[in-house]
Amino acid sequence: MASDIGWLGVVAAALGGGFTVKLLDIIYQEIRHRFDRKRTASRFVDEHLDPLLKASDELFGKLRSLAEKDFRELPRINSKSNSLQSEEFGSLLYLFSRFWAQIEILRRQGLSVAMGEDSRGRQLKNFLDCLESRRVRIIDRTAQRAVGEVMLKGQHVALDAISFIDFIKAYETDETARRWLQALVTVLCRTRHTYERQRLLQYGVVLHALIDTLDPKHHITRDRPSYPGKLTKQSWQDLRYRVFGRYLTFVRDIRKYLGPPKRRPQ
Repeated sequence: MASDIGWLGVVAAALGGGFTVKLLDIIYQEIRHRFDRKRTASRFVDEHLDPLLKASDELFGKLRSLAEKDFRELPRINSKSNSLQSEEFGSLLYLFSRFWAQIEILRRQGLSVAMGEDSRGRQLKNFLDCLESRRVRIIDRTAQRAVGEVMLKGQHVALDAISFIDFIKAYETDETARRWLQALVTVLCRTRHTYERQRLLQYGVVLHALIDTLDPKHHITRDRPSYPGKLTKQSWQDLRYRVFGRYLTFVRDIRKYLGPPKRRPQ
């Protein structure tokens, strides 16, 4: 009997040891897998953040310059014309299109990457979700993606945005490109109207917060002041309670972008 108990103890110890080793191996593989995902996400964000920030910075700089004079310097053009007729208008159209092209590159090349594994990636995703939300976006999501695709050249990892000269040429000679850009052109042609102007200003505020949050020391971008005095009461409330209150809760110094309250909300 004692011999039987001894053998049972040896077998139980062997089984227990094997189970422990297997469990530890599973835990190790899971930890390693998570570490690899975080490292991959961090490397992906490092690679793609710089061009996105540069495109954001140039677009916000242009919007801020136009906002200072209430977009009066943005000339009216014939939105149905094959020619842009104005370098100033073409420049703004190009900067919006290039920014959306960078988003499209990020989307295409990041299909297999969980950006949420990186802290900056999570913040960037929140910013992009905000910019594409119904009450912030400039045009429909599908139209925005189409504009981004019009701007792309190259394939796979070599994707890049076309130059300004090639963009103008495409607009004036390619009917398909002009068709997909039409929605954005229509909005930019209506900056004499307060509604469209405020939409552009709100979009610019989100871009400004993106720049300051993801490049806080401004190694890549410029540290610019905002334009809170140009926002209407409705825009101020939308930004304060919906944009920064729902999508961008991690942004700290929102007073920089909004200034003091326009009025106490009801």
